[in-house]
Amino acid sequence: MKALIGTSLAVAILALTGCATPVDRTAESPYCHKHRGIAAACTKENAPSLSKDQEAKQFVSDPSTLTLYVVRYWGDGDHPLEVSINSEAAMETVPNSMIRLRLKPGNHKVSFVAAGKAYERTIDGSAGDVKLLGITGTDWAWGSSSHGWSDDSDEEAKKKARQTRLIKDVSVM
Repeated sequence: MKALIGTSLAVAILALTGCATPVDRTAESPYCHKHRGIAAACTKENAPSLSKDQEAKQFVSDPSTLTLYVVRYWGDGDHPLEVSINSEAAMETVPNSMIRLRLKPGNHKVSFVAAGKAYERTIDGSAGDVKLLGITGTDWAWGSSSHGWSDDSDEEAKKKARQTRLIKDVSVM
């Protein structure tokens, strides 16, 4: 009996030790949006590290570029969407994620397609500017869906962005 208790205790301690393993904040790996605790949509490519994610959420400007955050909100289905800049550079997003883009100052067309419908926004910015665009929408079990660009203020978009995961950090110059 004592052996059984000792063995059970040793197994429990080993199991709990795994929970205490520190998270590698520099590792890059795919990000999975979870729906009810189950991975519903994962990125095909590695997301930047958790350290880079934390740094991006400070929304610091770059004096030589226009910085654009495309924030995909949580409740718009469990499927990937591709976001394009100037009809090029298609980048995959999943719900509850964001992309940080460093762009040449000036005018840029940002677009995505959902349920066969195209959505476009034009942004204009100078070097040092930080802009945010939010993607919102709903998908229903009976096949209906509704997506679009949100009309949130920058402060509202930042608040929502801080609850997402940075999945791309790219320079499109």
